[in-house]
Amino acid sequence: MSSSAVPATPLSRLLADRVVPVLRYADAATAAYAAEIAVQAGCASLELTWTIPGVTDLVRALRDKHGDALVLGVGTVLDEAQARQALVAGADFLVAPGLVPGIADMAHAAGALCLLGAFTPSEVLAAGRAGADIVKIFPADTGGPRHLAALKSVFPDVALCPTGGVTRQNMGDYFAAGAALVGIGGNLYDKAAFAARDTAALVRQVVRTREVAHG
Repeated sequence: MSSSAVPATPLSRLLADRVVPVLRYADAATAAYAAEIAVQAGCASLELTWTIPGVTDLVRALRDKHGDALVLGVGTVLDEAQARQALVAGADFLVAPGLVPGIADMAHAAGALCLLGAFTPSEVLAAGRAGADIVKIFPADTGGPRHLAALKSVFPDVALCPTGGVTRQNMGDYFAAGAALVGIGGNLYDKAAFAARDTAALVRQVVRTREVAHG
């Protein structure tokens, strides 16, 4: 079978998407709206944070609507109980802000991925040993691209995903420093346009962000 016939894995799809929207909202309806904007703009992956009320129901709703066209993750996972619920709901990947023991093994047993958070070299090493498929460098803006580049020089084979303070304007610096992909949260959408529910403007904004990431 030729390589072109090999189905894309969730990992390869995440890496190809380059920008993962990190959606963190105080209510599920707002998060669902943000998710649909991202999908309309061409995003193939989304991270919904555990802090969204009813996040597992939202995962199921998005899966029902979009099927396997979306790689869906649940973030801010802090323990095995949350991880289990996210996986049962159908999450393709779990994201933790730090090292949460056991959840990488749970994810892999369910055929899912796990991104574990780290900031220091010791934490990157620990995340890799715990089974992280990608290491989330968080908070990214505390150290900036130079910090990421220093980590990448020590861990050239580790896929790093800076999250926290990444914007369309600075993400090029993170990619140049060695990021495999980036997570963008509150900076993904213009706040005024989002408050006004200006869907067309928001979609254009995300499309531009994706164009920069793939440029």
